[in-house]
Amino acid sequence: MANAVKVKNLQVSYYGQEAVQNVSFEIETGKLVGIIGPNGAGKSTLLKALLGLIPIDKGQVNILGKEIQDIRKKIAYVPQRNNIDWDFPISVLETVLLGTYPNMGVFRKPKRMEKELSYECLKKVGMESFKDRQIGELSGGQQQRVFLARAMAQQTDILFLDEPFVGIDVSSEETIIQILKELRNEGKTVLLVHHDLSKSNEYFDELILLNKELIGCGPVSEVLKPGVIAKAYGGHLSFLREMVVVSP
Repeated sequence: MANAVKVKNLQVSYYGQEAVQNVSFEIETGKLVGIIGPNGAGKSTLLKALLGLIPIDKGQVNILGKEIQDIRKKIAYVPQRNNIDWDFPISVLETVLLGTYPNMGVFRKPKRMEKELSYECLKKVGMESFKDRQIGELSGGQQQRVFLARAMAQQTDILFLDEPFVGIDVSSEETIIQILKELRNEGKTVLLVHHDLSKSNEYFDELILLNKELIGCGPVSEVLKPGVIAKAYGGHLSFLREMVVVSP
């Protein structure tokens, strides 16, 4: 398989402090990958660096064989909910419709095809009956479903999601992970920042375990072991033992 993401010697700093240190890994296409690690480990920083949303100190990032500036329109991104202005006067359908803009020519306006695609994406996440609602009127889980629909409307081969399950209901989480698995089964690559180790076995094909530096990267069964997890979580391992795969 070709590489969807290839990172080499990546280093990122915030205000002079290293947040990501010399990280290298490769992710094949068609994988559902969780980025995990303790609080302050640099998970969201890593994701934003991959997307070119923050500057990097050094290193190389290739997405689908290209540098980020050459492929940005081919990448779908769902940010953390607290980074979104939910008071903006835009409807649910209009929000999803924004996902079609990268694939339209300059000065083109969405037409029937784009509107039908956006509606179909809303149906896939179970939000079509809310199409005329203002986005801020929805619950957290409903908002996250809508932004996933927007990402789907972009029709890309790779999706990045930053903490998509924080502050949402169980039903929405189950809906979203099922959709992400379906996208994976279609050959798309999905990377998402996640914090709940107990669901990693159920949710992901592979894991990137981070604590500023790369602790582990690979199949869940290889990364989610006490010996590996201890390197990232240190003295907090005792309460995690029941969540991870016990080494044979």
